Amino acid sequence: MTLITPEAEEARSEELVSSMQASLAELRRTIQALKERANAGEEFKETEVNGQLTSLSKLVVALQGAEQKLDKFRESRSGIAQNGYAFDLNIASAQVRCALGRLRTCGGTGTVSE
Repeated sequence: MTLITPEAEEARSEELVSSMQASLAELRRTIQALKERANAGEEFKETEVNGQLTSLSKLVVALQGAEQKLDKFRESRSGIAQNGYAFDLNIASAQVRCALGRLRTCGGTGTVSE
């Protein structure tokens, strides 16, 4: 049986993002080299250039998806909802206890009527 912890999942996601960023940097260097060769007047096969651009496009999309997944994971770990707000359940619980205490005091009976 394998135990998957949030920390391990976050570390794995961060490792994936780092790896993709390294691959993206390498593809950028390759495309820059192609650009320099083209500026020097060298002729290229269309398939060579298209292949590099396709690889770059796919990698960018995959990297964006991995970054979004990592961001959602971090938000869920910190309690941030989809709309960007976070709830502090300890404070909410304390406020509910205070409100119930005030109701009990005002009613004088110790119970809340229905």
